[in-house]
Amino acid sequence: MSTTENTTTVIVHEAINEEYEWVQFNKQLRLIRSVKDDMYQMQSILTACFAPDTKLPKDWFRNQSTQELLSEAQRDILFSENSEEQRVGKKPQSPKLYENREKLPNGLRGYYVHRLLVNAVAMWASPRYAWYIYRLLDEIHRQEREEMENKLEAKDKSIQKRIPRSVPKGKEKNYKYMIYTEEMENEEDKD
Repeated sequence: MSTTENTTTVIVHEAINEEYEWVQFNKQLRLIRSVKDDMYQMQSILTACFAPDTKLPKDWFRNQSTQELLSEAQRDILFSENSEEQRVGKKPQSPKLYENREKLPNGLRGYYVHRLLVNAVAMWASPRYAWYIYRLLDEIHRQEREEMENKLEAKDKSIQKRIPRSVPKGKEKNYKYMIYTEEMENEEDKD
């Protein structure tokens, strides 16, 4: 499972001189994306998730958890982008997390959300998609854990080679732990 995007069809609207495209998001959702600012149409998210007609984009914004998410995202995005802009010497700007684009033609108008919010909207709209994301995250966690266990196993084998024969039986594990800890401290000191 991966989180990739594949562009398929471009929609050019000459009257407003903007470009939109249909994209495949997370190999699951086919969404409308604004090319100029990388924002996604909420209605296309709801449609792709087969959300019931009772779920409307405005309802998502009314949720208390959504308000908290938007507040947290705004703080995080402002912090990360402003630190970069300050380093370069630019004036910091507030990035848009969402925008209601009412003046667009039918099929394109409506709320647009930042790409980082696409999964939040989709998970709100569809328990099935939420389950897909939970499985995806679990797979990532499992792979990382497996990699760490393999690294620890390799370290454990190298530590066992160093254990002298004078260690009393039954005390090997304590001795391994001491060597491993000292070895890790030495590696941290080098960094």
